[in-house]
Amino acid sequence: MAPSGKPTKQQHTSTAHTDVGELFAKRFNVVSIYVVILLLLAGAIIWSGIKTAQNVQQYHQDYKTLQDMKKQERKLQIEHQRLLIEQQTFSATPQIASRAVAELGMYSPTLKDKLIIQPGVAAVLSSAAPNPQKPLAEQESLSDTLLENAPQASTDVSEAAL
Repeated sequence: MAPSGKPTKQQHTSTAHTDVGELFAKRFNVVSIYVVILLLLAGAIIWSGIKTAQNVQQYHQDYKTLQDMKKQERKLQIEHQRLLIEQQTFSATPQIASRAVAELGMYSPTLKDKLIIQPGVAAVLSSAAPNPQKPLAEQESLSDTLLENAPQASTDVSEAAL
């Protein structure tokens, strides 16, 4: 400082130069903050666009899968209805009888193959069970006699229906 208390020009220019430098530094710091913020916003926008595109792609894939599953469901419903009709067709009595004869070799029993069981006859037959004290020939003749004298009843469903 000069003796009069006024600053000299040299000091003034150096402080003015410093002030301009500080202004540039402040200005660039502010600008760099704006640049960083703008870069972050641009990055967020790009990231949002990529995520949106991925979500749309996933939606299309899921929709296609849903449509394929609906087609499969329709096919399965048609198959189920066909099987129900087939089940009703084969559950008819004549169909069962003809398939039993053709595929399994089954047949209707003859009178000789039928055994008629009646509550009263079962008690009589049980009393005619083999007895070790009686001779075998006597036991067989007793059983034959009981069977011949037993009342005959038919279990044939076709005859009962007539």
